[in-house]
Amino acid sequence: MNKIILIVIIFIISKSLSAIVFGGSNLGLFGYNSHTCSKPYRPYEFNSQYDVDNYKYEVNSYISCIEEYLDNAKNDIKRIQEKMNEAIDEANNL
Repeated sequence: MNKIILIVIIFIISKSLSAIVFGGSNLGLFGYNSHTCSKPYRPYEFNSQYDVDNYKYEVNSYISCIEEYLDNAKNDIKRIQEKMNEAIDEANNL
């Protein structure tokens, strides 16, 4: 009898832990938001090392912003999949 209770407790804990997704989200009030990253524009010509360094900085900032957007999108996919699985479990347990 104790083994059955332990199995049920482990099952309940594992189900509740799998429903947690850490990280940001892109979900907005009016649908899925597009990224808001500012695309850098390459100067017509580089007149100094400062121009080169500044452009590299802007490119790296843009790439970081896009990577964060994509990470958040992956988190949102996990959240949606979890809700789908919860609905399936609920329907299967009728």
